[in-house]
Amino acid sequence: MTNDSKKKFNWRAFVSVLTAISCIGMTFSGVILFVVPPGRIANWSGWTLMLLTKHQWSALHLWFSLIFVVVAIWHLLLNWKPFINYFKDKASRTFALRLEWTAAVILCAGVLIATLADIRPFSSLSDWNEAIKFSWDEPARQGPVPHAELMTLSELAGYARDVDVDAMLENLAAQGIEAASGDDVVGEIAEQHNITPQQLYDIAVGRQASRGGRRGGRRGLGGSDNSEGQSGYMNEPARPRFGQMTIRRYCEQMGMNETRALQNLQDAGFGASADTTLREIADTAGVHPSQIRRIIER
Repeated sequence: MTNDSKKKFNWRAFVSVLTAISCIGMTFSGVILFVVPPGRIANWSGWTLMLLTKHQWSALHLWFSLIFVVVAIWHLLLNWKPFINYFKDKASRTFALRLEWTAAVILCAGVLIATLADIRPFSSLSDWNEAIKFSWDEPARQGPVPHAELMTLSELAGYARDVDVDAMLENLAAQGIEAASGDDVVGEIAEQHNITPQQLYDIAVGRQASRGGRRGGRRGLGGSDNSEGQSGYMNEPARPRFGQMTIRRYCEQMGMNETRALQNLQDAGFGASADTTLREIADTAGVHPSQIRRIIER
């Protein structure tokens, strides 16, 4: 055997191995994403599995899937003639309705129809997926409002009943966490200081220190220090989460005119009644609940 033949790169072997590796990576990351908590919990609490965040697992799954698709097409091209033979009669070598590919088409069509029609057991897999994801939905992992990490400190202060934005900035500065103003985004500040948005919020409302310091910081608006570990944004029984509030409840809590709020929604093209929750309106329109809040408060 010559040296040239030894060094010749075998593309078929490369594609086959790459297909197998990418399939394993895609499958494993897909299983992880099957059980991860919703983004509003994972991003807020800094959830990780095997030291990787939800975003990192999603990125891995995306890339392994992309590699798998590319090499699968490549593999098909390398084996195009054998593939085409699956659609030909073995005797006449002409196109024919063969059992193998007919069964494959029927199987995939059946899965498509049964899944879209929400027929069991296909719907059970989706239900199981939802049950696993929302099993993480515990009060300790929840932010004051969904996706609070995307809000600015000023916006978040609107939900912190006993702490204003100036108090938040002071509490953060006391622990060496500098924020230029209330317009800084909570998630970005947390990332810059290598802590979770939840930890940043706890520091901002004076509920805990960031680096082993004393618990409790300055409280705004004359509130207490809440040293018993109750929620940092209220000293009374827990209220519903932001998205679960109806228009009526939200207006009552914020001291707003209910009729004006509904009119603002109608003017913006959102149909709703006083008993509709902000989450229902947002889901119907395909937007974040915070956008609904801004429309209401115009």
